[in-house]
Amino acid sequence: MPLTGSPLTGLLHRAGHAAGPRRRWMLWTAGGVTVLVALGAAAYALPLPFLNTLVADRIRAQVACPGTLTTSPKIMVDDDHLLSQAVRGSLDEIQLTVPDATLSGVPHATFTATLRDVSQPTDTTTHVGSMEASIAVDFTDMPSAEGSPAPTYQRSDDGGLLVDVTVPAEASDNVRAKLFLKMRISGTSAEAVPQELEIFGKKVAAAKAASLTGGVRKQSLPALPDGVTYRSITPRKDGLHVVLAGFGTEGLDTLPTEVGGRAVTYSAADGLLGIATAIEVEPIINVPLTILAAPKLDGTSLTMVPQAVHILGKDRDTDDFLSTIVLSQIDQKDLTRELPALPSGVTYRSVTVDEDGVHVTVGGTTVQPFSVLKQPEGRPTTFGAEDGLLTAVTTGSGKDTEIELVAQPKITGSTLDISPQEIEMFGTRFPAENVLSQVKTQQTSYPLQELPANLTYQGVDVTSTGLLIHLSGQDVTLTKGALTGGSC
Repeated sequence: MPLTGSPLTGLLHRAGHAAGPRRRWMLWTAGGVTVLVALGAAAYALPLPFLNTLVADRIRAQVACPGTLTTSPKIMVDDDHLLSQAVRGSLDEIQLTVPDATLSGVPHATFTATLRDVSQPTDTTTHVGSMEASIAVDFTDMPSAEGSPAPTYQRSDDGGLLVDVTVPAEASDNVRAKLFLKMRISGTSAEAVPQELEIFGKKVAAAKAASLTGGVRKQSLPALPDGVTYRSITPRKDGLHVVLAGFGTEGLDTLPTEVGGRAVTYSAADGLLGIATAIEVEPIINVPLTILAAPKLDGTSLTMVPQAVHILGKDRDTDDFLSTIVLSQIDQKDLTRELPALPSGVTYRSVTVDEDGVHVTVGGTTVQPFSVLKQPEGRPTTFGAEDGLLTAVTTGSGKDTEIELVAQPKITGSTLDISPQEIEMFGTRFPAENVLSQVKTQQTSYPLQELPANLTYQGVDVTSTGLLIHLSGQDVTLTKGALTGGSC
């Protein structure tokens, strides 16, 4: 550090205090003698490289406390007029580089500074007329929360800071997401296909948010009679509107083999069902006959209504004497049976008979409550509908989520703030306040070391490899070790 306190300086000091003309004479004379003696002595006893080394060593001793640095500071002093600077006890300019220092809790930071008009009033203090300095912190040395995956940093195209962070599932307990799904019928299953995810006030294509939306959801539907199929499913405010249509066929060989306690067989012709049996008719015993019946629907009841009786080789109307005798021995309820119950809104529409069997046409729309949908495991979901799509609202996330913070770093007072202005997820940027109101992120502000009076932080730039923090000041008094964050 500057060579103060030498006998030459003391001589100048005493000369400066002499009175009147004699004082000025002594000042000039002593000053001239001092300079001549200093120049001569230095030129003879201190070659310039040695003097440069001596000055650098004095400065180096003031930069850091003993044992606190792993790499020695680099000092550059302007060789021009070095002798005269040393004699007057003030150096014009010093270039200082500390390549590996711990600053503000960050290891391996690089400190560089240009100091001007530098003097050493005491053995433990240095006075600087003005200075500009910077602290460079590599992205790899940026702090991270203990127990959490370390963020990765990079510079954005606009000079901002991008921070890739993994948000653990437990930090997203308050995240509310609404998934929009298109429903469709696939065979005997209902499928829900993700379309969009509404999260943090924006809608995102489901394909971009596959980690949250998952794939196609399938749910089996109740079995239907052969020939009847599910045609469509549409979510609406009041539930799931499921359209069914088709017809069920019951083969003649599957019809009941007894009617009213009598064995029967079946045939079909001209749209009528023939029920063949034998009946005891006085005075004739066991006369074969066929009741010709037309099927009729009444809600879920299917009744075979007699239209004629074929007996003794002739079709006879129901009011014929023989037909009346035959039909009187058959309980009409034996010709009626209940069809399987159908969902509300779906009805049996019509019935016909041919040689293939009894055909019952079914159709209609049933409305099922959203409660029939399966709940995703571990994540309570509220189902609803909007614009013909199924909505599934959940809170929380069952998975860790990769997000990217988009920030413009700034320094307020002595705090480095990298709070994001936007957060990117699923290829979409969201206003940071929307995300942070629901997601707990890692620390985004860091205290910087306190600076001496008149030295202040000026700002921060993002470089390709890290952050560059600027500071400057005038009329700054530095204690020993202050530039590297300590005091001795």
